[in-house]
Amino acid sequence: MKKVFISGGGTGGHFYPALSVAENLKEKGFSITYIGTTNGIENKKDFPADEKILYPMRAVRGKSIIGKIQGVFSLLSTTFKVYKQIKKEKPDFSICFGGYTSIPLGLASFLAKVPLYIHEQNSIPSYSNKILSYFAKKVFITFELTAKYFNRKKTVLTGMPLRKNIIERAKNYVYKPNQTKTVLVVGGSQGAKKLSESTISLASEMKDIKFILIKGKWQVEVPNLENLTVYEYVDNMEDLYTSADVVISRSGSSSVNEILCFGKYAIFVPFPYAASNHQYYNVKWLKDLGLCELIEEKDLSKEVLKKALEDTFNKDLESLSKKIKEYAIFDSD
Repeated sequence: MKKVFISGGGTGGHFYPALSVAENLKEKGFSITYIGTTNGIENKKDFPADEKILYPMRAVRGKSIIGKIQGVFSLLSTTFKVYKQIKKEKPDFSICFGGYTSIPLGLASFLAKVPLYIHEQNSIPSYSNKILSYFAKKVFITFELTAKYFNRKKTVLTGMPLRKNIIERAKNYVYKPNQTKTVLVVGGSQGAKKLSESTISLASEMKDIKFILIKGKWQVEVPNLENLTVYEYVDNMEDLYTSADVVISRSGSSSVNEILCFGKYAIFVPFPYAASNHQYYNVKWLKDLGLCELIEEKDLSKEVLKKALEDTFNKDLESLSKKIKEYAIFDSD
């Protein structure tokens, strides 16, 4: 039985693509060991691994000087522990999905002479993947524009590994306009308070449009409106994508690629504090092609969103959907 070590966590952006690939490898008979942190999303979520090892790692970026020093020592200490685990279990290869939690597995794999592969989800790479790319055999990328940040001989355009239920539903899905215009609003894994508030205000004005809002963790006052349905979180995103004419969303890589797979015309509002402003660049190329709208958070208001929606519903969404879907990659895992 082939054995693989996988790391990718801390946040959903790194965890979920790792999960998708792990599920695929598990079906093919691989033995999987997952390396993560006790401080991340992986501590609360199941992972299809034969062995799940979580260490108390610390991040380095965005910390004080003392915090950075503690973070470096934490990662080096974990690297030593992972190295011992690798020497014991002798995996055939390792895969890292970025984020600080990937650094120990990446470095330990290199030191133990185990083939290392990395996947970069965003348009602008994380510092961890930039470091690990020097030791990796191949660098799998989600967006073509990301190749310039790595050794081009190593890069392979694979797209974003997505959940199996999303891919299976999206492959044969063909968009047809709803009788009642329907807008799906997705705030991302952390939610988006300003976007949620603007949506609720819009719903009270645009009564002819049905709004479905996934608000995330934020507590916002939700009025009783017939044309507004609000969820904190959902597991059946594929059902909501197929029910919508238009999507308003943050532009994390998973969301962008799910939207591409379903061929949805979207109004993107990038999270302004994402590292290197990568959420903006995740969709700028799509905006340049005329296949989405892009509103920066600083410009977001009910009025701006209303104008964008009105303009969007004046477009030929059925024709645009076919063009958008051409940029989807369905076999990323």
